[in-house]
Amino acid sequence: MKHWITDSQRSERLPHYTRANAGETLPDPASPLGWTLVWGRGLQGWRRGFVEFGIYRGDEVSGPRPPFAGIFGGYFYLNLSHLRLFGIRMGQTADQIDTAFVGQRSDTPVYVPHADDQDAELTAKATATLQGMLGQSGYPEGDADHERLRRVRRERPDLAALSDAELVAYARSLLDDVEKTFQRHVESSLPASVGPAILGPLCASVDRPGAMLDLIGGLGDVDSASPSTGLWTLSRQVAASAELTALFDRGPAAVEQALEGATGDVKAFRDSFDEFLAESGDRGPNEWDIHALSWEAAPVQALALVDRIRHSSDDASPAERHRKLTGRRTEIAAEIRAALPEDAQPMFDAGMHASQVWIPARERTKANCVTVINEIRMAVRELGRRGVEAGRFAQPEDVMMLLDTELDDYVADPDRFGSVIARRLEEYSGLSELEPPFFIAEDSRTEIDAWPRRSDAGVAAAGEGDVLSGVGGSHGTYTGRVRVVTDPASCEALEPGEVLVAPITDAAWTPLFLVAGAAVVDVGALNSHAVVVCRELGIPAVISVEGGTQRLRDGMVVTVDGDKGTVTVDSVPTALGI
Repeated sequence: MKHWITDSQRSERLPHYTRANAGETLPDPASPLGWTLVWGRGLQGWRRGFVEFGIYRGDEVSGPRPPFAGIFGGYFYLNLSHLRLFGIRMGQTADQIDTAFVGQRSDTPVYVPHADDQDAELTAKATATLQGMLGQSGYPEGDADHERLRRVRRERPDLAALSDAELVAYARSLLDDVEKTFQRHVESSLPASVGPAILGPLCASVDRPGAMLDLIGGLGDVDSASPSTGLWTLSRQVAASAELTALFDRGPAAVEQALEGATGDVKAFRDSFDEFLAESGDRGPNEWDIHALSWEAAPVQALALVDRIRHSSDDASPAERHRKLTGRRTEIAAEIRAALPEDAQPMFDAGMHASQVWIPARERTKANCVTVINEIRMAVRELGRRGVEAGRFAQPEDVMMLLDTELDDYVADPDRFGSVIARRLEEYSGLSELEPPFFIAEDSRTEIDAWPRRSDAGVAAAGEGDVLSGVGGSHGTYTGRVRVVTDPASCEALEPGEVLVAPITDAAWTPLFLVAGAAVVDVGALNSHAVVVCRELGIPAVISVEGGTQRLRDGMVVTVDGDKGTVTVDSVPTALGI
């Protein structure tokens, strides 16, 4: 198989693609229905956002699949050429964009200037849009979307009572909200990057480059970090009850079984857990794909996180961390401002304001996208549940092997698609065994029969004294024992204070930052999920550590320097034989 059913054609005008940051959004191969139904409209929202902001003219990015992203081998890629063009039209260089999004890599495709890259009219429009947004004290559009979508969640119809056709109609009725929330996410992302871009050079000018990370941490009211608070509260409920502690000692699956028909402390926990799922159940691993299991779809995942967090000490609470971080940010801000020349202080104030308004705003728009995606997920899963009940396939999510254009035909004659779904499930499973290239820069790289298999990728473990480089994302230095976790659903081994080493992170990983002493992540950028949440919880983080999950092994002792962006191997267990 050279190509997957949803694979893209490379754009001639914008030909280079990357998994940087894309791997955080959709880490696994995208499901056919998730891509064609949800992302089909989502990319139109991106298009509206970029055109209205002033980055593009409408005719530059027309068509059913705007070139901002693509699918190759089933894997989601961001268009690196688009990111460069975006930056150039905002007054940056391609090199600056590369550094921000992909780090210092030797295999980065060379930027080739195009005559249309520079556009003074668009630059003027985009600059004016940005200046207007930076003057705002909030993002009411994102807040209004949040309230509307929470209402949609509360007023969800009884999905079990809908016919198959009504389930599909309900899912499609939410696509306008998909387009709108994706547009808002684009609009909030650019001003969210301005604060750090201003503060970084100013801190460096007074010989305190690492201070920038303190200035953009502990902002509070960040939606991506909010599930940590809910899970922390549940974990304290467990820690305070001998009955619940004994139950959790039997494992998350036993807890899930015991919640039905519970009494006493278990019933009180169940009621609290139900409230948590009503508020945060739309989050979960790979949450941007309707094929994935949100916490609402598979509550045992959230129970496993509670199980990990319950072992943490009381002084590790999100509220206490926020109090300390806020005090530190206020103190350091005063020090940096005082050290700057008087004529630079207004720029510093602008950078602080932009960070405090737009970093939380961007996380809110991201959460809004996830909320509407989960509403569609739950409707389609009900359709899938009926398919399982009828013996057509094994899991409710298997129905996501359909394309959007096949949904109506499936409703009319579902048995007709049994062999189609079975074949695609087999092919889809095979995609997960592949190692997608970090960059797509030529057509030959899109032919997946030449991609290596993950099992064939032999990477030597790091040795004592080795230093792995990445990008510093959250302030501080921490020394601890490595724990490699490749799936948040399999986090049972993570102990309090260990260094969490992960391939990517999304909201499902957030609570693990309450347990870990530091985080090391293979991919990411300064505004990526792992970094934002680590800053909010006050643990050091280094991201874009190429091959970190392969070179670092359980039991190694490492020092994570979130300011320098380095991970130093201090010692290696004898058992590893390195």
